Amino acid sequence: MTDLEVAIEIAREAVHATPEDHPDRAGLLNSLGNRLRDRYLRTGAMADLEEAIQTAREAVHATPKDHPSRAGRLNNLGIRIRDRYLRTGAMADLEEAIPIAREAVHATPEDHPDRAGQLHNLGAQLGDRYSRTGAMADLEEAIQITREAVHATPEDHPDRAGRLNNLGARLRDRYSRTGAMADLEEAIEIARKAVHATPKDHPDRARHLNNLGVIFGDRYLRTGAMADLEEAIEIARKAVHATPEDHPGRAGYLYNLGNRFGDRYLRTGAMADLEEAIEIAREAVYATPEDHFDRAKLLNSLGARLGDKYSRTGAMADLEEAIEIAQEAVHTTPEDHPDRAGLLNNLGNRLGDRYLKTGAVADLEKAIQIAREAVHATPEDYPDRARHLNNLAARLGDRYSRTGAMADLEKVVLYYQSALHQSNSPTIARILAGKEVLRFCVFTSDWQQAYKDSTIAVNLIPKLALRSLENSDKQHLLSMVVGLACNLTAVALQVQEAPSVAVKLLEQGRGVLATSLEEIRTDILDLQGRHPELADQFVSLRDELEPPVTRNNTLFTDDNRKSSLQARASRRYDAGKELDKLIFDIRKRPGFKDFLLPPSEKEMQAAARCGPIVVINVSEYRCDALLVEQHQIRSLALPHLNSKDIEKKTQRGRLGSREILEWLWDAIANPILDALGFTQPPSGESWPHVWWIPTGPLSKFPLHAAGRHGEGSTQTVLDRVMSSYSSSIKAIIHGRRSRIPEPTQSVQPQALLVAMRDTPGHRTLPSATDEVAIVHHLYKSMALDPVEPGRHKQDIVSQLPNCKIFHFAGHGRTHESDPSQSDLLLEDWESDRLTVANLLEMNLRERSPFLAYLSACGTGRINDERFVDESIHLISACQLAGFRHVIGTLWEVDDDLCKDMAKITYEEIKEGIKDGRMTDESVCRGLHKATRELRDRWLSAPAKTKRGRRSVREAITFWAQNETETRGACDRDERYGKLPRDADLDSEDEETGPTHWVPYVHFGV
Repeated sequence: MTDLEVAIEIAREAVHATPEDHPDRAGLLNSLGNRLRDRYLRTGAMADLEEAIQTAREAVHATPKDHPSRAGRLNNLGIRIRDRYLRTGAMADLEEAIPIAREAVHATPEDHPDRAGQLHNLGAQLGDRYSRTGAMADLEEAIQITREAVHATPEDHPDRAGRLNNLGARLRDRYSRTGAMADLEEAIEIARKAVHATPKDHPDRARHLNNLGVIFGDRYLRTGAMADLEEAIEIARKAVHATPEDHPGRAGYLYNLGNRFGDRYLRTGAMADLEEAIEIAREAVYATPEDHFDRAKLLNSLGARLGDKYSRTGAMADLEEAIEIAQEAVHTTPEDHPDRAGLLNNLGNRLGDRYLKTGAVADLEKAIQIAREAVHATPEDYPDRARHLNNLAARLGDRYSRTGAMADLEKVVLYYQSALHQSNSPTIARILAGKEVLRFCVFTSDWQQAYKDSTIAVNLIPKLALRSLENSDKQHLLSMVVGLACNLTAVALQVQEAPSVAVKLLEQGRGVLATSLEEIRTDILDLQGRHPELADQFVSLRDELEPPVTRNNTLFTDDNRKSSLQARASRRYDAGKELDKLIFDIRKRPGFKDFLLPPSEKEMQAAARCGPIVVINVSEYRCDALLVEQHQIRSLALPHLNSKDIEKKTQRGRLGSREILEWLWDAIANPILDALGFTQPPSGESWPHVWWIPTGPLSKFPLHAAGRHGEGSTQTVLDRVMSSYSSSIKAIIHGRRSRIPEPTQSVQPQALLVAMRDTPGHRTLPSATDEVAIVHHLYKSMALDPVEPGRHKQDIVSQLPNCKIFHFAGHGRTHESDPSQSDLLLEDWESDRLTVANLLEMNLRERSPFLAYLSACGTGRINDERFVDESIHLISACQLAGFRHVIGTLWEVDDDLCKDMAKITYEEIKEGIKDGRMTDESVCRGLHKATRELRDRWLSAPAKTKRGRRSVREAITFWAQNETETRGACDRDERYGKLPRDADLDSEDEETGPTHWVPYVHFGV
């Protein structure tokens, strides 16, 4: 600053010492104006800007029209006037600046080196006018002119970075207006170039970083890619840190950083992020003069964050402040400003929140009025229009709930339909609109309309799982639409659509994450044989989208690791787009028109060749079984099953009790088996095989154990059929497509065994070692090579690609809110956990592993019902990694009983070996035999033994005081639920004792 002060003083002296009619005076005035602007940009002092404008005007007036420097001085005057517009928002300044800038461009020869700069400034001013008026003609011209400026600027020119930055900003504006992803992608590429072309100590670097961070934030909001959000935060931090505290641009950089922290809070729920977002937003507002043009948007951001805090804590003080701030933001924004719609939308939401809290009708009426204004102020083709329509519909829905006015209900449906059909709006906003259309149409029994609109929504669900997204991103987005596919399926049956249509809808809207993994891991032998070049491209792109099985981060510094992850995220995005194009090209080739498309009706029926597939659809509207057989697909209404009963029984627990098993039999299993013709036990050794696909909360229940169990009873599933489970029909089809390699004499298949008798921080499991010893002996007799590696994560991960069977005996944990973080506990679980997320990253299919036997608690359990449609748990993770079969559990298991279950199961698998290979049927048959045998032992045990068990209450007390031998984790981390229950608790029966044989399940082909 000292140098700048000296320069200004010298420039003043030069002007004062020069006669008014001197030919050099104009140039000296121009120089003084430039220095005064520099100081304004650094300090924000309006006096400097006013003087800079005045001196620039004098310089232009003192310059003859044919003078070669006139264009440059016009350009500078236009820049100064634009600076004032950016500070005050006075349209008169902007309208004056644009003609001046045009005159400067027209007065400059096309080959003049200054022309690029003048084009750049004109483009910036046109961009400003677009931002103020929303006129697309201005934006299109701004982009065209700024491109011309960039192309006219040499690669090594010091101003090139700034011109690239502005081009990126304009492309981002067009993306925001149209939703065109091509503009967003180009904006990121150009903004990156601008940052890379800017020296680290350059005063404009913060501005260029800020722009790049904003664009990454936009892509996160569009795709849900957490990597983009993390990069946006990191870049925004750098922009803030590179800016002096008294710099006038700092408030804008703080605003963007605060918004990104707010986004991360909304994604993760981390209060620390929300508190930081609020603190940063307050700092941005306090650093902005009250008459500043941008103050309204800074206020809006602060109000939104305070609204988030109210939603989390219920503190009325936060809500009242949020409303007051939102009102100020609206009142200080011109009525014709393009941003006004968004500000109105947020104010309407806050007033709606207050109505829901207090019941004040005045707030509801005001919220509806403001939401209407927001919609009316939003152009028809604006991407945010769906969000604004959804919010207006929600407020009208509140009023309908209060008054029952049918006019409101009709408008609710109309507005949600409009949002659903807003083709350039974010996919999630459209799907949520479709979800609400279904709900409100059902109020009026307009089933046909509900079916029509929600079908559109369900067909959009796969678009949430972009190939480039990480699995955690897909899981988060898909959790927002849970239940929609099941409800639509119920509606489809209600309007008498064919059962095959109902099945396809379920397959389209459930198991989407698994499908996205199955698709890129599909067997491409046919493609390799007929189009090897396309197959090679497919494999190359697939490998870029598949993360490595292990990541050694110890070699990298924090900065290098962040850079590596950011580069990988960007490359994944590009690879995802390229793979989509390649798949489209493959489908054009003869014989490949169905490549990676959902299974057809014929393929689904063919999947039932080994036994019928029973899909049980659970909806709040009705419950049905969809029976998929080789020759037909039909539906069976289940009138004695309803979602409320399922919910009550889930909350009550004891899902393995005799009461639950009998209810499952009466309401579900008995009518289904009767319909399939399985009315008696099989007469010979060959057992019929049924695949169960329960949906929604029913997936927690043991359908395979349903029945009226008693001496001589045949009214049980166990005594009529063998049972397997699957998350979807697609999963069965994909699993059967995997190749089973021929056994070789030279290499003995390996079986990986892990016995976690002692796990740090958890109770001892005495039988785990005995179980593995039994299994080890059986493996030897099955011509398998038993391998017992170290008990650390890397030991297991390194051995998994080489094993035919993986047997784990130890503790399993189910994460309370994030199924991807459920894990198997090894020696180093406290520092490096073997999670569902790790297993999903593995692709073991080339080696075709046969069986994963997870002898641990709750490996097939999902605690958070937001994720039931995706069926992501430890069992499914092993399937998706490549295991053809998985045996696991629905809840806690008894440590001692695990030995017998494993022994009987493996003995049957051994008996089923043919031509040196284990057979698919033997796995299910083995578990079925073991379960029946242990069930029979339970039935024949003396009543005194059964009733001699502790009561549920006693078991809880005993567990708290002792180390009960169950295979559930016992840490007190709330993310993994409460202290685990004794093995009896989910299967306790007051009359007959614990049904420890119930929770074991088979998933497989």
